[in-house]
Amino acid sequence: MATPRSARWRIVKNRLFLGFCIVSAALSVLILATLLITIGIEGSKHLRWDFLTSFPSRRPAEAGLKAAFWGSIWLCIICMVTALPVGVMTAVLLEEFKPTRRWLKVLHSFVQLNIGNLAGVPSIVYGIIGLTAFVNMFGLFGSPNLSLYDDAWRVRTTSGQVVQGELIETTDAATTVMSPIRGLVTVPAQDIKKAERIFIRHHNFTLDDGRRISGALREADGSTVVVTDDDSRQDEAFPVSAIVSYSSSNVFQFGSEGDFFYMRIPFGGSVLAGGLTLMLVILPVIIISSVEALRAVPSSLRQGALAIGATPWQVVQKITLPAAVPGIMTGSILAMSRAIGEAAPLLVIGGFLFIMFTPRNLMDDFAAMPLQIYNWAGRPQEEFHKVAATGIIVLLAVLLSFNAIAIVVRQKFQKPLQ
Repeated sequence: MATPRSARWRIVKNRLFLGFCIVSAALSVLILATLLITIGIEGSKHLRWDFLTSFPSRRPAEAGLKAAFWGSIWLCIICMVTALPVGVMTAVLLEEFKPTRRWLKVLHSFVQLNIGNLAGVPSIVYGIIGLTAFVNMFGLFGSPNLSLYDDAWRVRTTSGQVVQGELIETTDAATTVMSPIRGLVTVPAQDIKKAERIFIRHHNFTLDDGRRISGALREADGSTVVVTDDDSRQDEAFPVSAIVSYSSSNVFQFGSEGDFFYMRIPFGGSVLAGGLTLMLVILPVIIISSVEALRAVPSSLRQGALAIGATPWQVVQKITLPAAVPGIMTGSILAMSRAIGEAAPLLVIGGFLFIMFTPRNLMDDFAAMPLQIYNWAGRPQEEFHKVAATGIIVLLAVLLSFNAIAIVVRQKFQKPLQ
């Protein structure tokens, strides 16, 4: 019996569509393989252990990824530790504890709609939000780089000496700082390791007569210091020779800069602000993927647990959340893959393109591998382009390592539905 023309045409269309899918998939794999092979050939020259243990340099042969590598590790850990709990708990609230009142249902739908919209927002917009919310904290505590009282600078020398005070003059040859207790200090340019404007609100002096004076520094000329005391609101003048000890602090500061648990408010352009900004970038993706993973759990499991007397939270804790872990981890893997390659939001909040140290605490400045690769790729020298290819290889290796860890965690916590 002959096949009807319409049936034959449907078979032809199916085969054409299948062929189109095969060609598209093969073309995608071919392009990816070409990119990876090209990057491998270009970057193999600099791919050595010294590349991970050396800081950036103006010479391509000596350039390394150490500062950016550890900066990215810090950023990813902060991003993962903050985004995963917040995203999963938000998804649990939206999916497992749906409201029953009419106006709450409207609010619930509005929140879900906007979370879906946020997943498509360009990452640079999140950089602007991070700059406002985390770096500057809406200006509620003053600028993170310049206080309301002092234009103070901290100059670190190569010998380990630290000079702190008002910046008088800076030239190509030297920098001159008026220190509250050392007077006028000139540091040659070749001896400067790092010079930065600092955020000081309180100066703390202990005098030889036992008094402790804390407040805004009004005047310091190397022989006499004038401070507006926080308690009396009066100007207190005393000679430099009467100072037993001196320190300065931010409005909200916990610990000192050398401590691992050092914290200040506002965060400024710190690695903590960078990690929280990346958290904003991937949070909608984690929420959406977690909601879909929870929806995939059969409702009969929830009803059966409720029927035997379990509370809604016990159902979430023992039934739905463990069953949804594979889907949640898959969404988290995709989200972290996006976060580790982001450069635009980090540029907005003040990430460094060239830095010669690794973060010691959450308040330190930072670099990131995408920023460093962007810096090398933009150089006119051809050799730096090969260094950038080596950086891409390391970035891919770190990305695959994070993905492998997430897959292991997913398999470990995956439980069959019984």
